[in-house]
Amino acid sequence: MIVRSLRLRHFRNYRAQEVSLPAGLVALTGDNGQGKTNLLEALCVLATTKSPLVERDRELIFWNESEARLGADIELEAGRRADEPESTPLFRRTLEYGWRVAGNSVTKEMRAGGVPQSQLVQWLGQLQVVAFFPHDLTIITGDPGERRRFLNLELGKSRPAHFADAARYRRSLQQRNALLKSLAESRWKGRAPIGNAAEGLGTLSEWNRQIIAYGARILAQRAVFLRELAPLLAQTHRNISGREEVFTVEYAPGIEARDETENWSGLFTSALERSHDNDMRRGTTLVGPHRDDLIFKLGDMDLRRFGSQGQQRLAVLALKIALGRWVKDVVGESPVLLLDDALSELDANRRERLLNETAHFSQSVLTATDSSFLANATATTMRVESGRVV
Repeated sequence: MIVRSLRLRHFRNYRAQEVSLPAGLVALTGDNGQGKTNLLEALCVLATTKSPLVERDRELIFWNESEARLGADIELEAGRRADEPESTPLFRRTLEYGWRVAGNSVTKEMRAGGVPQSQLVQWLGQLQVVAFFPHDLTIITGDPGERRRFLNLELGKSRPAHFADAARYRRSLQQRNALLKSLAESRWKGRAPIGNAAEGLGTLSEWNRQIIAYGARILAQRAVFLRELAPLLAQTHRNISGREEVFTVEYAPGIEARDETENWSGLFTSALERSHDNDMRRGTTLVGPHRDDLIFKLGDMDLRRFGSQGQQRLAVLALKIALGRWVKDVVGESPVLLLDDALSELDANRRERLLNETAHFSQSVLTATDSSFLANATATTMRVESGRVV
């Protein structure tokens, strides 16, 4: 997958810009605060409709404007048969995404090939990107919610059914927790719950069935994903670090499980039964994929607890590049690799090793304030100044 053209209107510090991007490695250079990162963020927003850097859509819009638009022309590698010459034109896809903010409301418009897209599950996967930003170290150092968000986003982009399951599970879990809270408060105050106890528990049984149905699929999909990612992860980390220590990501599911080949539906059902009294007493659901976590290890060392910032940074870089290779295996298209300020804290040897890893991707776009970092790289260099690519 190659983004041939990126269009920005009233996005961040870009009033109006169209950028032509070649295949291979593209380096965006320039001083801090000029808009290099904004271009990578724009590609992420096009891919998922969400910024990886801010929560509010309003923050993405040019100062004093009320709407913004992004567009891209994308070439798909799958458009060329194996027996066709490289000069054969590839299939192209055009994406257009815009949003308008009025007060607290946001109106969004998505079009693929000129056809309106009403659902996020329709949109996900039409532009595949894998991005590293410096704040991504929180995948290791942050709370478990950061790691669950990582799982949902990256699995959802390549397997939209996972995104749909996660959304349905979240809604069912909220309803179950609301009922549990009502039952717990009624017991504490010595009152009967709304309706009667049998009716309340019957409703709880219905929510149990729903969270088991969706939750079991989420647990299974996460376990398979991590198993498939493992060899790519270990190899990528060795390639970048130049060391033989094995980098692993272990799954710590929010239910008791011996391994990922278990019957997740049965295990989740048993876990809910064991947790029933505690759930009723505390008014919330204490087991399930919303309690999942990941454990990052370098050899036997827990990177979150004992790893240096340099080791954690290298681990997240390896994670993102291995993820990109996994996406290519799953969807048959190489994602666009985005690296924001990935070179600055690496020594010269590891910078070169990281740049070598970009050869696995049809297109990679990185930012750098120091162009000397790219002295030995084959790259197309573009300079960014005050919201313009020059």
